[in-house]
Amino acid sequence: MQKSRGFTLIEVLIAALIVMLGVTGFVTLQGEFMRSDAALNLRAVAIQLAEEKLDDLRRFDVLEVTAGELAYNDIDDNLGGTLPAGDLTVAVGTDNGRTHQFTRNWTILDKYFVDTDNDGDADTWLDEGDAGLPLNIPTVSSQKQVAVTIQWTDLEGEVKSVTVEGSLAPVPASRSFQAVNETDGAKTTPKVAYTPGEAPDVISYELGNGESIETSKPVPEIDNQGDNNIVQFETIRYIDLPGQTDKLEQEDFLTVNCSCKLGGWGKAKTPHMTVLKDGELTVEPGKEVTKAYGVVADNQQPAQCTACCRDHHDTSTMISEEQYFRDENGSPHQHYKRQADGSFVDADYVGDPYDEVCRFKRVDGYFEIYPDWQLIDIIQFSDKYLLSETTLNNYRTYTEAVISAAVQGNSLPAKPTDRNITVTPGGYQLISRGIYLDRMKSSHLTELRSMISSGEADWKAAAPFYDVNLTLLTEWDSDTQTVATVTNEDIQTILDPSNDFYGTYSRGRVEAITDGTSTVTVGGMAYNGSITGTGAISQKEVDNAVFDDSMLVTVDSKSASEKFYALIGNINCLITIDGITEACETNNDKRSTYVDLTLITITNTPSQFSCPITIPKGKSTPFFSCSNVSENWAGSVNFALSVPGYTTTISIRYPDGSVVETDKLVLGEGLSDTSNQDYSIVVELVR
Repeated sequence: MQKSRGFTLIEVLIAALIVMLGVTGFVTLQGEFMRSDAALNLRAVAIQLAEEKLDDLRRFDVLEVTAGELAYNDIDDNLGGTLPAGDLTVAVGTDNGRTHQFTRNWTILDKYFVDTDNDGDADTWLDEGDAGLPLNIPTVSSQKQVAVTIQWTDLEGEVKSVTVEGSLAPVPASRSFQAVNETDGAKTTPKVAYTPGEAPDVISYELGNGESIETSKPVPEIDNQGDNNIVQFETIRYIDLPGQTDKLEQEDFLTVNCSCKLGGWGKAKTPHMTVLKDGELTVEPGKEVTKAYGVVADNQQPAQCTACCRDHHDTSTMISEEQYFRDENGSPHQHYKRQADGSFVDADYVGDPYDEVCRFKRVDGYFEIYPDWQLIDIIQFSDKYLLSETTLNNYRTYTEAVISAAVQGNSLPAKPTDRNITVTPGGYQLISRGIYLDRMKSSHLTELRSMISSGEADWKAAAPFYDVNLTLLTEWDSDTQTVATVTNEDIQTILDPSNDFYGTYSRGRVEAITDGTSTVTVGGMAYNGSITGTGAISQKEVDNAVFDDSMLVTVDSKSASEKFYALIGNINCLITIDGITEACETNNDKRSTYVDLTLITITNTPSQFSCPITIPKGKSTPFFSCSNVSENWAGSVNFALSVPGYTTTISIRYPDGSVVETDKLVLGEGLSDTSNQDYSIVVELVR
């Protein structure tokens, strides 16, 4: 008898139960997915609401509170803008248009960039209410930090929140829009008053379009960090108007030398670059590409060295597109490690060390890497040379001819021949200035050449050139050191005031010794090294170094029967305020440590000569120079200084290195030669 085939009732019930449980689980899982998706959408909506408020707060028109206007100073906790704080009802399209409740609030923290060390320069960000803020804080804060918080209740009944943070600068929306878009209107507003510098430290150039340009800082600021030099300065473009001079544009530059190692192959940046667009100089951004890159050799270097080592590498494509750092005979530049004997070892493999120097320009608030500096000429003269309007105009005519010749590929003109000096024994400061012309793309160069050849008066406005004071960064030498020497001390900055008070240095100071003539030579590396004052990083940089050896120094002691010499000495100055001792500031009268050393009274008994004081710009050491000191003179040189509020002590440093507290330098017998830094004085002020 055959058995029948089929399912029993029990089997059917069991199968139905299994299916039901599976479907229930699937539906539950789908519900969780849907709820999770809804929660995610609500979070996205919350972030959007927060960002919307941030944008709303940025749209103010004035800074101070003004009736009927949106003001920067209106912005405070849950105040400011057009969108109110509090509850919001939002229809979420991804949730079938259902409405959801949100709450929007924000907090504001005002921050101030202030001067905390009383040197006249702002240096630190402090929050509102900080005890370190000055008594009279600005009416408009330097920045407002914003935190916008959005709250909502999710589908499970839990309260959720998200906070979006941002910052506001005191720049009205109209000005911010102009800055971003660089329209013609943006370039004419806002107007900022500017006071041009004066020769010989600052040289201005008329650009032929009613505007002028100058390097505003007379000497680049130097910040030593170990073996790294950071040199910063800026150039200012301005316009002279009746009764006022307005600043139009400011370019900030930073140049730094770094120690690097080859890192391999990966992502790195090409340089930003100055280009000519619609008849005006503008910045063309760099881009990220795949190429060789480097890494810092150690972490004890300035922050900019990370980008310097990583990005300062060229490719054939960069060369062909004309947006590169520096080429070597038309090919991408290589990297080398300078040896003690002046030779260079190639860096070929990952991990190989090499030296690098990079140039940065501030773009949209950040320092971006830039093509290398191109030094086309260097010229030296005494610090009195440009005080004459005639020689100043002749100097400008010469440098403009240099720039024009370099643009057109012609030989440079001869240097002015009236720079030689005849002096009596003593100390005299020389100045060196470097003329730089940025490498240009072919289209830029062609257009600029056309402007020059057609006689257009405003061609200089399209030329990316710079006239920089290099006195403390170039190398100096004298070919007849028995007649005159010239200082060329190592670049230094005060790093440890407790142990190194005399961290200033001197370059370009001629110390005339005895009758005769000497040729003074000054030189700098061809590229970025000329700005940092550091050694060459390649043989090409050595081969293309720029020198000026066209200046003669003649020393004439005036009499064959009676010889005259000089007594030259450094002036070292220490100032102690509230128990803290550091070197005196001798240039910036806004700093609390400023001391006007020209107020030192120097007399001699018997009185036969004068001892003027020279305060060089920057970190260079002040000095006194008593000239026309007869070989038959014997007596004392007396020093006196009175500074209100300070106790002043003067000491004499003798040739053997000893320091004696006295204000009188006694010479028991006459000089037989110029005394060049054998003696110096130390001025100490205590408050």
